[in-house]
Amino acid sequence: MRPVTHVQLFDVARTAHFERILRSGTGTIVLYSQRRYDFDTELAARVGARRAGTVGAFWYTLRHDIDVLEIAEPLLVRAAPRSLAAIVGARLRASFRRTDVSVVTYAIENKDPRDGAASLPDKARVKLRIQRLFVRSVWRALDRVAFGTSQARDLYEQLLGTNRATRRLIPALPVADATVLGSHVREPIITFLGEFSERKGFPHLLRAWPTVKTAEPGARLVLIGKGVGAEEARELGGRDDAVSVEIDPPRGRIFELLTQSKILALPSQPRPRWREQVGLPIVEALEKGCLIVTTAETGLATWLDEHGHAVVTDPADTDALADALIAALQSDRTPADVLADLPASDGRAEAERWIVNSGTR
Repeated sequence: MRPVTHVQLFDVARTAHFERILRSGTGTIVLYSQRRYDFDTELAARVGARRAGTVGAFWYTLRHDIDVLEIAEPLLVRAAPRSLAAIVGARLRASFRRTDVSVVTYAIENKDPRDGAASLPDKARVKLRIQRLFVRSVWRALDRVAFGTSQARDLYEQLLGTNRATRRLIPALPVADATVLGSHVREPIITFLGEFSERKGFPHLLRAWPTVKTAEPGARLVLIGKGVGAEEARELGGRDDAVSVEIDPPRGRIFELLTQSKILALPSQPRPRWREQVGLPIVEALEKGCLIVTTAETGLATWLDEHGHAVVTDPADTDALADALIAALQSDRTPADVLADLPASDGRAEAERWIVNSGTR
C-alpha cells in the first residue's frame, strides 16, 4: 500500500510542529503562512516546509495529488480564506482525476472570534467580518475533526453546531517521559516557561513571588523565556539569590530544567483577542512530571483540575495564585504520581493518526 499523501496547512509555524512531524516519521508536507518567534529554519528545511499564502495554497493543492488535507482550524478566522482556497484546489484536482481527498482538522480554539472585535480599528474590523464569511463553508467541508480540549469542542458546537464530519475529543496531553525518575518529591523549584508578557501572566507571578518566598523560604524560582519582560526578569534575578533567569536557552536545556522542577507556573490572562488554547509549556512540563499551577484560561483547565493540579479560577487574583503555588510546593505528589495520569499515547499524535489514517477513504 502506498503511503498516504498528507498536506498540513499551518497559519503560524513553530519549532514544536516540526519536531512532532519528525518524531512521527509521516513525511507530512507543510505549507505555512507565518513564522512563530521560535521558528527553526534547520528543522523547517528537514521537513520540507514551504511558505504559501492563499493563492499559493490553492495552486499547490490544485497541482498535487493529496489523500488528506489538514487545514488550520475554522475558528482561526484569519486562516479561513486560505483554508477554503486549499480545499477548493484539492477537490477540483480530485474530481478531475477521479480520486478522493479527505479534509480534516485539529481544533483547540477556545475563544469566540467575535470577542474584542469592537476594539479593533475600522479597517481591521471590516477585514475580520469578511474573513468570518468563509468560516461556515470551511466547517461544512470537513470530513473529520479532532478536538484537543473540551473547551474547544464546546465552543465549536455552540457557534457552528454540527456538521457532516466525524468528530472526536482527544485531549492534548503528552505521554510520560520514560527517562524521568519520579519516585521522590522534587526540590521546591517553581519554573516559569514562555513569553515574559502580561498575557502569559508573568507580572502576576512576579507579584505573587514575595508571598510564596515568605511562606516557603527554601523555594526557588526559575524564569525561562524571552520577551518584553526580559529586563525585569534579569533585575529580579540580580537582586534575589533564589531567582535564576535563562533567556531563550536551547530546547535541551529547557527540558533539563523542567526535569528538575517541582512546579510549572503559567498563570495565563484573558485578552480581548486571545485566550490560552492549551499552553505548550504545560504539555512539556507534564511530560517531565511537573505539577501545574495555571488559570482557568487554558483549554486543559478541566483535566488539570480533575487530576490534582492547581487551576486559579480568577486569573487576576494574585493572592489566589500565591496560595496555589504554596500549596503545590507543600504537596507530597511525586513526578511518578503526575506521570501516572498521562495517556499511553501522545494526544496530539493520536489525533494526527486518527484524522490522517482514518481519514482516508
